[in-house]
Amino acid sequence: MKKNIWMRAAVVVGATSLMIGALAGCQSGSDAASGGSKSDIKAALDKGGELTWWTWSDSTQEQADAFMKENPKVTIKVVKLDNPDAAVTKLQNAVKAGSGAPDIVPVEYQTMPQLTMAGALADMTSFGFDGYKDQFTASTWNAVNVNGKLVGIPMDSGPMVFIYNKDLYAAAGITEAPKTWDDFVKDSAAIHAKDPNAYIANGGDAGFFTSMIWASGGHPFTVDGEKVTIDLQDEGSKKFADMWGGLLQRGELSPLSTWSDEWNKALNQDKLASLMMGSWMIGGMDDHGAGKWQVAPMPTWDGTPGSAENGGSGLSVTAQSKNKALAAGVLQWMTEGKGRDLINKGGFPSTVKTFDDPAWADATFKAYGDEKANRVGAASAKSVMSGWQYLPYQGYANNVFGDSVGKQIGAKGDLNAGLVEWQKTLVDYGNQQGFQVNK
Repeated sequence: MKKNIWMRAAVVVGATSLMIGALAGCQSGSDAASGGSKSDIKAALDKGGELTWWTWSDSTQEQADAFMKENPKVTIKVVKLDNPDAAVTKLQNAVKAGSGAPDIVPVEYQTMPQLTMAGALADMTSFGFDGYKDQFTASTWNAVNVNGKLVGIPMDSGPMVFIYNKDLYAAAGITEAPKTWDDFVKDSAAIHAKDPNAYIANGGDAGFFTSMIWASGGHPFTVDGEKVTIDLQDEGSKKFADMWGGLLQRGELSPLSTWSDEWNKALNQDKLASLMMGSWMIGGMDDHGAGKWQVAPMPTWDGTPGSAENGGSGLSVTAQSKNKALAAGVLQWMTEGKGRDLINKGGFPSTVKTFDDPAWADATFKAYGDEKANRVGAASAKSVMSGWQYLPYQGYANNVFGDSVGKQIGAKGDLNAGLVEWQKTLVDYGNQQGFQVNK
């Protein structure tokens, strides 16, 4: 499996439980608007200076080098960290210490609220970045706007698509991708009946569950400042858990962990029929059989288009940066300059004009034969359900998912019971951290 770096950003489950503390005390002026302006960006670029850019991406150095070539008075030191969790942990430690943060840092969309409420990210509204709204998909733009603050620019995106093994489907007598979840359930039974060692999908992790609940119209997390409401038995959550739990209890879901060696082997050996992932995965299937895969829209409950984001990251300036105007120059270049082309080269785009670019839209991949798979991802981006919110401690939530829902998956048990237990853990934790959860 060839996973580009933005794909990795999308699938790493938060192993870090950020101890945010009593957030009433954490939300200081450090994350207030920077007070700069668009003209300050030009002045800062003309003057030059030094910036530090933390990253987990192999492509950041190329981006920094290209920026410095265009702006020779600017020096950027790129610091490579192991993964998104490492960046979050290191940044949180800098917030606690009051110093040590970089100027620029990538942030997964799911942890934008967490780091914003911890006072780690600068509000870039005054620099004129709100004028870029129409350039980005609605869901990614929403992700970088937290509590009335514009705390980053979108980088890549992850609108969900349905990637399926058409040969494995055909062997079970199925000639097209499922349009509804009822179709999906019927297809699951047919595939597993034809080959008891083949499954329509595997059980899934925290990121998968939240995205599937989102795609089902669920809104289990509602955040208004320090007031948090968690309802993992809302209509969307329960619809998904009932359907997925039925497959689980009938033994129709593979027990393999996503990204494991065994999971990759199952894809290669026609034992795993479909993947429901962000569109960044479109470019990741070439190692799993030329021409036998297809990309389709996500199934929905009524057959009308509907999707969710699954992964993706933005780029932020930290509240501790002493040169926010210069750092804003980098973000501006990554939005409207050559940097945007470099971003799109490494992941699924978040910029809407890219979807209409024939060179991108008409690209083909050997895994899908002659299918123009990017077009399916672009359509998904336009049908992402609105109104989704992540918890302001989503990293912790993902980390403890395995203690509740994960256990039910392993035992082929009751997913709704797992969601209820997960909710209790998240309510208790949030209240301990100073939030008002379900109060």
